[in-house]
Amino acid sequence: MNFIEQFLEMMLAERGIAKNSVLSYKRDLKDFWEFLIKNRLTELEVKDSDISKFISELAKSGISPRSINRKISTLKSYFIFLVSENHTDYNPVLVVDLPRYNSKLPKFLSIEDIKTLLEYCKQDSTPDGIRLNAMIHLLYASGMRVSELVSLKMSDITSGSNCSIIRKNFLIKGKGSKERVIIINDQAQSALEKYLKIRTSFCVSKNSKSNSYFFPSYSNQGHMTRQNFALLLKKASLNSGLDHDSISPHILRHSFATHLLENGADLRVIQELLGHSDISTTQIYMHVQASHLKKTLKEFHPLEAKDKG
Repeated sequence: MNFIEQFLEMMLAERGIAKNSVLSYKRDLKDFWEFLIKNRLTELEVKDSDISKFISELAKSGISPRSINRKISTLKSYFIFLVSENHTDYNPVLVVDLPRYNSKLPKFLSIEDIKTLLEYCKQDSTPDGIRLNAMIHLLYASGMRVSELVSLKMSDITSGSNCSIIRKNFLIKGKGSKERVIIINDQAQSALEKYLKIRTSFCVSKNSKSNSYFFPSYSNQGHMTRQNFALLLKKASLNSGLDHDSISPHILRHSFATHLLENGADLRVIQELLGHSDISTTQIYMHVQASHLKKTLKEFHPLEAKDKG
């Protein structure tokens, strides 16, 4: 396990990988380590045939092709690390065929559903309601990840004396500590300004670390947790008459990207706004747009439309 610990330390320190991602890498490599012990192998003895056997065993245990691909992707990075550190000169993962799987299209809400949700939240004048309205507005206006949303600092989004002004453009650090610009619209800015006036009601104490966060709470992290926000979002969707099973913070992010694309935004711009390092990650929204275009064509093309006479 010595090499694995070195690899994880490198990923955390040099690559700036999030702690949650490191934990995921650790779980993937634990499975591989158990496979090595079972087959009396070390990392430096592994051949491509052993990797194929590992994949086969994962598949037989019922693990999905998508999860297997993720585990093998972790292994690939691990062996690249071993080669770069001169522990071996052979990466057995590079020549292995990965199981195929169909990428699921991202779920998203319609624009009308978004308006319904926001209209409902707007009616709640309690501090909790004002905060939730601000968070949903910010998430849909920016396409931020939920982890980026809840951990937003006061210094990130406010300016002026006593941090009294909400900035429409600001920088955040996303995955891999990569900085990107967040731009919000007037409605989101207005909702955030309203929340800012009552924000101190959520602060724990004057000297608490929670005071540095824009959405403070009594949690150990000092800010609202992702899980709590997801629960509040589902409750709001249920009360507004929407299907609470079809909504989550990530679905709001998907809705942001999908609606931009449907309205003509360039895919490269959406990539920048979402903080995707690779355009291939963003291209999944092209499939969503293709579905939308096919539906529109079927509904309105003169040779496709049903005879209404």
